[in-house]
Amino acid sequence: MIITSRKILCLALLASAISTSLAADDARLTTLAKLAQDENPRVRVEAVRALAKIPSARSVELVLGVLDKPMDNFLDYAVWLSINDLAQPFLKALESGEWKPDTATKQRQLEFAMKSIEPGLASAFLAKSTGAKPLPRDGSGPWIELVGQSGGPAELGKMFEQVLAGGFDDAASTRALAALGSAARLRNVRPGGDVTRAGQLFGSANPAVRLQAVRLAGAWKNLGEHFPKLLALAGGADTAPDLRAASFESLREIGGLGTVAGLKPLTEKSVAPGIRRSAAATLTALNPAEFSPTAAAVLADTTTAAEAAELWRALLNIKGAGKALAAQVPLVKLNETAAKAGLRVAREGGRKENELIAALAQSGQLAAPAADLTPAQIQAIAAASATRGDAARGERVYRRAELGCMTCHSIGGVGGKVGPDMTSIGASAPADYLVESLFLPNAKIKEGYHSLVIETKDAQEFSGILVRESGQELVLRNAANQEVSVALKNIAKRANGLSLMPAGLLEALKENERLDLFKFLTLLGKPGDYDASKGGVARLWQVAAAAHTDMQKDEAAWMSGKFPAKKTTPLISLVDGRLVADDLKATLGQIGFWEGAVGVFVATQFQSLKEGTGAFKLEGGAKAEVFIDGKAVKVAKDASFTAGLAAGPHTLVLRFDPHALPDSVRVKSGDVNFAAGL
Repeated sequence: MIITSRKILCLALLASAISTSLAADDARLTTLAKLAQDENPRVRVEAVRALAKIPSARSVELVLGVLDKPMDNFLDYAVWLSINDLAQPFLKALESGEWKPDTATKQRQLEFAMKSIEPGLASAFLAKSTGAKPLPRDGSGPWIELVGQSGGPAELGKMFEQVLAGGFDDAASTRALAALGSAARLRNVRPGGDVTRAGQLFGSANPAVRLQAVRLAGAWKNLGEHFPKLLALAGGADTAPDLRAASFESLREIGGLGTVAGLKPLTEKSVAPGIRRSAAATLTALNPAEFSPTAAAVLADTTTAAEAAELWRALLNIKGAGKALAAQVPLVKLNETAAKAGLRVAREGGRKENELIAALAQSGQLAAPAADLTPAQIQAIAAASATRGDAARGERVYRRAELGCMTCHSIGGVGGKVGPDMTSIGASAPADYLVESLFLPNAKIKEGYHSLVIETKDAQEFSGILVRESGQELVLRNAANQEVSVALKNIAKRANGLSLMPAGLLEALKENERLDLFKFLTLLGKPGDYDASKGGVARLWQVAAAAHTDMQKDEAAWMSGKFPAKKTTPLISLVDGRLVADDLKATLGQIGFWEGAVGVFVATQFQSLKEGTGAFKLEGGAKAEVFIDGKAVKVAKDASFTAGLAAGPHTLVLRFDPHALPDSVRVKSGDVNFAAGL
């Protein structure tokens, strides 16, 4: 502590010293170079601000070099301020070649710097740097993103023309379209000329290009003669899910009478349910008062908890929709599943939907929110869970999709990031604290997990945990574990909310189920079957069932873990790392009755930190075929197997006989790091 204080005092003196010569500046820079890389972040902050007092290319280099060290909000802001102060020497060093973005690290630094300096200066530099020559066909370097971040209409227009002319490869075209969309959404800057030509790219053979072109159309809000193509994508039976979602979002952004007229037919009962739900949500966003009856009717026909929750979230993200829907709920016959999903979503993240909650409770004949429990009652429940609860049953309750625990929380590094990590919650928190947290989530909210409620100028409302905020956008993680980006210029109001965990979450559980759940949570992190802190086991898998026709089309893809997206389901293991038969069997429902199932495949990824041999243990699945990176691996009699591995990522695939699935299976290794995300 004393050493750090001395360093900060030294920095204060350096920052206040008046430079009398180049030699004096050189001496100060030598000292500041060391302090800018100090292990203490406070020292780095002070060094960065002191460097801003010495306008030179070397100061710029040292300030940007801090980005390679661990960052926090204070350091981020300090670097941003200092690069602003050093904008002129920074641009001069760039133009002269004294500072070159000739490495991946420096390209990242350049992106940060261009975001930091005054937009007019950044735009002028880009105009001079890119000139009349096209950007690299493969998109190499930081230029595509820099044009999106700082380019004016001329630079954006030039990049758009290069995309239309086929001057980029598919990967670079995708990045360029995304950058053009960001410029419109975050800075309200668009190319001059005919922007409706974005619709020409809807027919691209590359799915990523199509997706970004559709998103760009919404940002530019003008498709002209290409508008019918967007409607066709939204309502197309064969449209990929991500492309369909983007199409409806762009239709919402474009709005207008043409959009309303095109969407109304998509809400008819004869339309596929997923398309119908999206059309109803989009129409409600355009006019809540007029189309809330349509949305309520669609909700009444929704019988799956996950689908109902998704639709409710889309509707309650619309300003005023909750009140409009509350008036409609008594007029339609909502099934219990849809009503329960609505209650849960209406209570998420500090939403104030009291009218809707009351209407849903009455409509579905559901219990009203539980009254506050007394400390004595909480202690009694905790004691009962210790003696009567069953942790194995409790884990199954925790994994129920309608509760959403796994969507919001992670165990062993796998799961959602909306709420606190649960890996060691049982070892670190007393049982009565856990009981109170689940019954009364707003009573004691963990630091950093208060929600933020955002109201936008285009009548949307979002709530979530703040992920990051820059000078142009704010990113939230919502209750569905999705990141939502909101342009700062589009924010009308922001306020602190409550916990994203909805009140009344346990109302749907029976008493014994609650006790089982509490028992499971109290054991998390303690030695035994519920300690996920040690690692060494594969936890996150992709699972799919293959028919004989799948094998005929591309058997090699299945062995490599490249399963068809429509057949693939993410699967998280139990806390002890096991996949169980019921989860594997569920995938067989993907196989039509006219087809023959020939295999259930599961795939996970892992990272080998160095080149060499990796040793694995397969527990419970002795009859499985094993593949690593598409190549068959021999399994020994003791269920162990090894493989020569290059440093880097790899894919492990297991193939099971669909007629002889194991009761459970687990893969362990101490030589690799299994992925927490695929």
